[in-house]
Amino acid sequence: MNRLAIISLVLVSCCLLFCICAAAQEPARVAIADFAGEGQAAAALVRQMAAQDFTLVDEELVRAAMRGAGYTGSLNLSRDEARALGMSIGCDYYLLGVARMVRRIVSAEEFYYEGLAGLFTVETRTGRLLLFDFLRTRGGNEQTARAQLDEQLRQSWKKSAAAIVAAVRQNRTASETITQAPAAVIEVFGDEPQAQGLAQPIFYQHLKPGYTEAAESLSIIATVELEVVFGADGRVGEVEVRRWAGFGLDESAVATVRRLRFKPAERDGRPVALRALVRYNFRRPPSAAQLKEEEERLKRSLREAQRQPKPD
Repeated sequence: MNRLAIISLVLVSCCLLFCICAAAQEPARVAIADFAGEGQAAAALVRQMAAQDFTLVDEELVRAAMRGAGYTGSLNLSRDEARALGMSIGCDYYLLGVARMVRRIVSAEEFYYEGLAGLFTVETRTGRLLLFDFLRTRGGNEQTARAQLDEQLRQSWKKSAAAIVAAVRQNRTASETITQAPAAVIEVFGDEPQAQGLAQPIFYQHLKPGYTEAAESLSIIATVELEVVFGADGRVGEVEVRRWAGFGLDESAVATVRRLRFKPAERDGRPVALRALVRYNFRRPPSAAQLKEEEERLKRSLREAQRQPKPD
C-alpha cells in the first residue's frame, strides 16, 4: 500500500470516528407529551426548563404526533405502548403528567387547597418508566398552593433531567451483547396451561398489593403487569415491570409478587422455571361512608324482598 493510500485510509478513519463521536454527543431529544387534569400551566413550566437542558421537540409537532398515534391520555402504559408513542413523537425521552388543584373541606368554616402532580419520565427506546415523581402541596388559598407546586415542579424537573442524563450515559457505554430470546410468557392464574405438558405453579396464598396514599389522592385506577420468573426451586426470580402505573403502585406490585410462595411449575412431572405474566388491578377502595351506604342499601333490599307477597 503506497503512502498516499495510507494517508487517505487514516483520514477516512478519523472522519468516521469524528462522526460517530459527534452522533454520540448529540443532545437527547426530549418531548413534553401530555399533562392531564389542570396541567397546562405545569406542562408549560416543565417545557421551559427542559428547553434549557435538551433539544426539545416542538410542542405543535408533539400534539400532532400524539393525535396521529391515537393517544387518549392514559398514564398507565405498557412498555410496548410507551415505545410506540415515543417513536411516533420522534423523541428519545418524554414526560407525561397530571396536575390538579383540589379544595379540601375540613368543616363548615375550614378548608384548604391542595396541589397535586405526578410526573412520568419515559425512555422511548425501551418504553420503560425511568422515573416517577409525586408532588403534593398545601396552602390556605389556591395561589399559595399553586406557587408551592411550581417550586416543586422545578425541583422535580432536576430529577427528571438527571435520570435522562444517566440513561443516556448508560446507553452510550453499554456494550451490545447477543442474548438468547426469553422463554414464552404465559399468564398465570389462567384457565388452562398454555403449553403442552406444562402444569402451572400452585400458589399457597392470594396476596393483594396495597393501594398507595399517592394513588388515593387522585383516585387512580390502573393495572400493573409484571413479567416474573417463578423458579424451579420455588423462589421468585427476576421481576420486570411490563405495564407501569406510577404513584407507588409498581413498587407495591413488585413487593407483593416477591412475597408469593408456590409449588413450582412442572413439565412432564419435573419442576421447571416459568416466565409468566402477573397482572394486578388497582382502584381506590370504598370509604367507610360508602361501605355503610352499601350496607344500608342491602338491608333495604332485604326488607323489600320480605314484604313481597309469597306465591300461592
